[in-house]
Amino acid sequence: MTDERTESADARLTRRGALALGATTLLSGCGALPNPLGANPVELDAAPLARIADRERPTVDHSLPVDVADAHVADSRERAHAMLDVAPLPLTPEDLPNGAMREEIADRAEHAREHLAEAVRATDTRERLELLAHARGPARAVEAAWAAIEDELAAVDVRSTRRSVDEDRREFRERRTLVGEDPVRALVVHALVGDWLRDAERHLAEGFDESSPVTPLVVGEHASEVEQARATLADARHVDERFTASLSEPRSLETTFADARDALAETIDSRMADKPAEHAEVPALVDGGGDLDGTVAGAALRELHGDLPYEGEFVPETELPGRILWQVESLAQIGGFETLRERIAADEHRTVESADDVETLRRAAETAVEDALEASADERLARTELASLAGWFDYVSRHLDRQAGDDPVELGWVVEDIGLYLQIEVIAGAVPAAVDETLAALGVE
Repeated sequence: MTDERTESADARLTRRGALALGATTLLSGCGALPNPLGANPVELDAAPLARIADRERPTVDHSLPVDVADAHVADSRERAHAMLDVAPLPLTPEDLPNGAMREEIADRAEHAREHLAEAVRATDTRERLELLAHARGPARAVEAAWAAIEDELAAVDVRSTRRSVDEDRREFRERRTLVGEDPVRALVVHALVGDWLRDAERHLAEGFDESSPVTPLVVGEHASEVEQARATLADARHVDERFTASLSEPRSLETTFADARDALAETIDSRMADKPAEHAEVPALVDGGGDLDGTVAGAALRELHGDLPYEGEFVPETELPGRILWQVESLAQIGGFETLRERIAADEHRTVESADDVETLRRAAETAVEDALEASADERLARTELASLAGWFDYVSRHLDRQAGDDPVELGWVVEDIGLYLQIEVIAGAVPAAVDETLAALGVE
């Protein structure tokens, strides 16, 4: 989980944007958008809409085919609690006269506690580790800020720790090798370790601004980034070591992964050859679609098209395993776009005129995620995409909850949010085929 961030009201919610931001609020100030439905908008009852969105979503755990030691998880949790226990919370004016500083420290402590509580509830081991790492960041901010107030910690100490953690990160990255036995298991593990290493690098990237005053809060925030990097690095090292120790006859998979990447790139290029122009408007995306302006199908088709992997578009800076998982995601995206375009051309897409229609869309999305997991030839690969798709239900719930009230909600204000259900359905439906393509590229029968 990341801290909440917002984008401008005219920002488009794209699939990769949603994944990059995770559980965040993406569209603030939606009321500033023009009504796309004109003088006779479709209105939806707000109360049943919120109930539909709030229903429990499908649970798809992230794939983590490594036995993580309970002691490792416990150590991370205990470190977070220990850091929170250092400061005499809640701070009083006698402890700290500066009210704004007291409030900021209290906010960081609450942030840490929220992540700790979420980690307790998490059933997904990967998610639990990431939540604990996120908890340790603000917990360290509290501990370090209080230590700075007590003249027990200075910026020079944080800089020294940052250098030490970064040296550990570099050493670990340099000695890692892409080994394994089962290519799929190795792919999933190495991609995750690579992701965590990049997260650690990101947290270590910024140092103190020499032109700005160094307050206890500044010391705390920089110490927070270093702590989160330390936690993420420890998780990466633990998973990598446990994976390597589990191998009976490890072999290099560098060539296997490189060949798979190249084969999948050719497949993606072939699939993209007949797609509409990169910046085409909705009317140019499909024949026989009629007037899609302001419809859920039109909104979903536009977002699906916007996320197609056109040449020169976003490609993650990642190692081979991460690139292959991105290609799985891209193939599912292409398949989802093709499915919805075909439905619209055949006039077989669902329309939304009531909350009952939204319920139908949501149930179809839930079923598609569950069916895709069962239908995929390799559940581990399928989970890399389906776990993220399942998280989209939470985004829709949070956004539609903001529309709750006695007054009806115009479809135009929530059309992109409801359209996510349709995107989930068609992308999930394309996951089994994307898995098949990847297994073939990896040489797995």
